[in-house]
Amino acid sequence: MTLNRRDFLMAGAALAATPAWATAGPSETDRLNAFFESVFQRNLARDPGAQSGMGVKAGQDRWPDIGTARAAANVAQLRRDLAALKRFDRNALTPEGALSYRLFEYDANETIERHRWRGNRYPVCQMRGPQRSIPQTLINNHPIADLADAEAYVARLHNVKPFLEQVVAELEAQAVAGVRPPAFSYPLVIGNCVKLITGRPFQADGADSPILADFKAKIARLAIAEAARAKLTSAAEAGLKQGFEPGFRHLIAHLEHGRRTVAYNDGVWRLPDGDAYYAAALRWETTLPISPAEVHGIGLEETARLHGEMRALMKRTGFSGTLPQIFAHVQTDDRFYYPETPEGKAAYLDAMRAKIAEVTARLGELTSHVPSADVLVKPVEPWLEASAGTAGYFAPSADGSRPGILYVNTRTMRNLPIFELSALSYHEGVPGHHLEKAVTQALTGLPKFRAFSGYTAFSEGWALFAEQLPLEMGLYSDPWQEFGRLSMELMRAGRLVTDTGVHALRWSREKAVAWLDENTPSGHDDNVTAIQRYIVTPGQACAYEMGKLRLVALRDRARARLGARFDIRRFNDVVLGSGALPLPILEENVDRWIAGKGQAA
Repeated sequence: MTLNRRDFLMAGAALAATPAWATAGPSETDRLNAFFESVFQRNLARDPGAQSGMGVKAGQDRWPDIGTARAAANVAQLRRDLAALKRFDRNALTPEGALSYRLFEYDANETIERHRWRGNRYPVCQMRGPQRSIPQTLINNHPIADLADAEAYVARLHNVKPFLEQVVAELEAQAVAGVRPPAFSYPLVIGNCVKLITGRPFQADGADSPILADFKAKIARLAIAEAARAKLTSAAEAGLKQGFEPGFRHLIAHLEHGRRTVAYNDGVWRLPDGDAYYAAALRWETTLPISPAEVHGIGLEETARLHGEMRALMKRTGFSGTLPQIFAHVQTDDRFYYPETPEGKAAYLDAMRAKIAEVTARLGELTSHVPSADVLVKPVEPWLEASAGTAGYFAPSADGSRPGILYVNTRTMRNLPIFELSALSYHEGVPGHHLEKAVTQALTGLPKFRAFSGYTAFSEGWALFAEQLPLEMGLYSDPWQEFGRLSMELMRAGRLVTDTGVHALRWSREKAVAWLDENTPSGHDDNVTAIQRYIVTPGQACAYEMGKLRLVALRDRARARLGARFDIRRFNDVVLGSGALPLPILEENVDRWIAGKGQAA
């Protein structure tokens, strides 16, 4: 979807007139979809960040309004949307229209509930915040195809200052209410900020800063005179020094003060009404009515199961010994790691690309949904390495101008063992995140609020489920790669134990790290990073294994009831064919498919 500024303003003006969904004539489902489109476009018009992510250029000179007043206004509008939704006749909707109705209602009610807990969420921490969103928006989502794009980029640089002033004002209000991120998060965020304002034009010599380097590379491709290019560069440097740098220095000053005064506060149980907040977060992330105690118990059971599978696999690897001994072996044997050199890092990325290409060539064995969008494998940028996770995926842009991007953190190759390379490639790339997101974007007739939203338990559950699909295709090349698949799932099972341990059972950060050290093959430093992630994103890490377990249960149910009629391609088509869904609704879809004797979705 690509709109110019005039189109976008006209779309916004049209919303003020009688909307299409309110007029007589079309079917009830058509009217409902027109309502969804009007809401989507209205919300998009209010969010420059989302516009950039979708390739819309209407607000590419601005940053989002993240203030308390805007958040309250958004929720008030959402309540009015729910009231408008109830005016549609659900009995007159097509099955797909009825599903969209349910999902819109589900999403709206969850958003309203999340707003109640807005004050307990950490908007700036090592996993999220403007130190990540600003450079990622500029570098990944702000192409420069003409002078207008370049000028908007410069305007955005100037507007970083007022944007970050608003961010700091929100953080200060949160601190007054007794909510601040944990102490370990401060230096990680500060480090990211400092790297963004290091280099030219902030210093007289040395390499260009990350943003200036990006801007120069983009305008170098414009067919303009050198004098015009030099003028644009000077304008960008001014924007960096007058807007970007003061904004980040203001944020750094706030964080430095907080760093000196913050108390020890790892688990969110310490926050206002923290136990209820965590229980709600667990429901949001897993989409299941499940308690922290139940999740913790499942984690312990899954850990025991995976330990058993690892013991059974050890004979095939040729290693003899105990689990702790094999964990120590894979952590210390250099043959399991690429060298800590530019060549070693490049070789790892090349191996990952080869894994993704291999399974993509045979994707027709797993699904009839073969994505047209490519996936680009890239290293995490140096300014983000210290706080980024092992890997992450960004979906293709809606207009097709940007492929899917798989970022890999190559800061230390000891966090990227070779035996986990296959499973990581399949999880983040194909048939994992890239397949799921590309399929959803390619579905025709899907309301945009469904095409461009999602549920962690569905997406991460699918990606973890997808790690084992190539196993039955023979694509895990040796027993150590299979060990790596079990190792990665063991980490996800461990998340159920440690996330609930920290946030519900009041474990210390040190106890949670020690549990991972004892029960998984991951290195100590990697475990520290993992637990720090779970602490600032309560409940999120539990969605992976809970989603995967539900998908495995549904597959096994279908296989048992359909017998010889079971086809993994059709099962996967059913799972992916409606876009992302809460797990209970996905279960209804699969049960309906089973009742239909497993016919093509």
